[in-house]
Amino acid sequence: MLRMCPTRRHDSLESRTSMRNDEVAQILQETADLLELTGGNPHRARAFARAARSLQDLDAPAADRLREDTLVEVSGIGDGMADHISDIVHGGSFALRDELLSAVPPGLLDVLQVNGLGTKRTRRLWTELDIASLDELEHAAEADRITALDGFGAKTQQNILENVRQLRRYEAQWRLADAWAAAHSFLQSLRGLDAVDRAVPAGALRRHTETMERADVLVSTATAPSVVDWLDAHLDAPTREDSVVTGRLDEGLPVAVHLTSPDRFGTAWWRTTGTADHCTAVTEHADSPADHADEEALYRAAGLSVVPPALREGQGEVQAAADNALPELLTTEDLDGCLHNHSTYSDGAHTLREMALAARDRGYSYFGICDHSQSLRIADGLSPEEVRDQRDAVDRLNDELADDEPPFRIFHGIESDILRDGSLDYEQEVLEAFDFVVGSVHTGFSMTEEEATERLVRAVESPHTRILGHPTGRLLLGREGYPIDHERVIAACAEHDVALELNANPHRLDLDWRWVRHATDQGVLISINPDAHATAELDYVKWGVAVGRKGWLTPDQCLNAKSLDAFVQWLDDTRP
Repeated sequence: MLRMCPTRRHDSLESRTSMRNDEVAQILQETADLLELTGGNPHRARAFARAARSLQDLDAPAADRLREDTLVEVSGIGDGMADHISDIVHGGSFALRDELLSAVPPGLLDVLQVNGLGTKRTRRLWTELDIASLDELEHAAEADRITALDGFGAKTQQNILENVRQLRRYEAQWRLADAWAAAHSFLQSLRGLDAVDRAVPAGALRRHTETMERADVLVSTATAPSVVDWLDAHLDAPTREDSVVTGRLDEGLPVAVHLTSPDRFGTAWWRTTGTADHCTAVTEHADSPADHADEEALYRAAGLSVVPPALREGQGEVQAAADNALPELLTTEDLDGCLHNHSTYSDGAHTLREMALAARDRGYSYFGICDHSQSLRIADGLSPEEVRDQRDAVDRLNDELADDEPPFRIFHGIESDILRDGSLDYEQEVLEAFDFVVGSVHTGFSMTEEEATERLVRAVESPHTRILGHPTGRLLLGREGYPIDHERVIAACAEHDVALELNANPHRLDLDWRWVRHATDQGVLISINPDAHATAELDYVKWGVAVGRKGWLTPDQCLNAKSLDAFVQWLDDTRP
């Protein structure tokens, strides 16, 4: 069977719909939270939360399903819920949510965002201490008022205070994927203006930094006043200083629009993209650049190879460009396999078959299923009997697909919990049955650096561990990772031939790209894994590749850029 036009090959960071499913799902989840905060029917709250999860994992846009009258076929979405979703898609909200929002203080949902609180604790703080904003929560913790509540001890109060301050730091930041989605439609609108020659991302957005405070955009125009007039009408609170107009997009993203003329575009794009360290390194090498219409001419005049935007961080890339020693960076087209994915066997939204076929249809040669292990009960981790059942299902599906051309194969893996003592979940005979094991920490995050490092190193030393998953457990702008000695963990991976995961979920992007180059210098392979829980999430790999490139990652250094035969050989060579 011939696989034509794999969508992965044409995937762009700029693709999005007018209203994404995750935006609708967020409103449904907020409604579930509001019901719990106001003491509403818990069954009704769970129904909204269930619908939110189903919508989050839906491949097709909700608006398309509504037009086709097939939304009610989705698990957890009946006629009434479909009506709510229709109201959200067409009007941005619905009556019940509006009613619930009017019943709570406007700052209470901000309190709910504090890590570790949840709806029950937030409701108690509101109803028993009259705390309804982050300021009030912070002041109450500082005044030692929270410990007056049963179940809120001094340690809990201190954690609340630290998490409030952490949340305030996060409030000024945007994740790469969110910033890109918000900036894309803005760029498209700019490109449609007669006065605009080019409109392109710049700054941290173009360098694919994992979080940022604002999006920078560069506009090439011969009639700047016309563009400024348009920006004044379309940005929230626009201000202008020289050739830069700043403001906020409808989504709330701060944006800085830099205006330049076509003949200076290349120099302006270079200057607005690279960090100060990068630009300084270039000028120290060849003086301040003249005006150029394109970046290639600027680098050529400086006697340098063109530095890819992702590398413009001031970390030796200019000297490498002078020596003609820049790496050929990894691209999504280089990926031949898709490892670390989940299915309905644990907490995934789609079946093993659906996930595997979705990977095949994206052009991959192999697919790794890695559902959660037995100790992670909250994620429906697999019992040993379920492991055996899944293995049989994998074998049957591989037999069914055996005649595929080009070849496609499913590997039976597991995301094994790394227990507190560093051991893997399951007994030896169960672990031996897997094709490969991804070891990850999901519980017990409160560790010292020594404790966390020892836990990971012991897991890496297990002969069954082939990939160390999301090494610090961080959630970008949601949870700090546990502290680890990266050098020691990387050294252990090098010694035991264990690959390090760069988890491509845009909320994780863990391993941090700043450690990728150190790992590859030690000979450690990096595995760009989507950690997909639904078919659409297979495309998360684009974010992993984007930040992996910042760590100078090449195809030869990426585990799942190996061909099917080479991946099988790697498994055989590292099998205990």
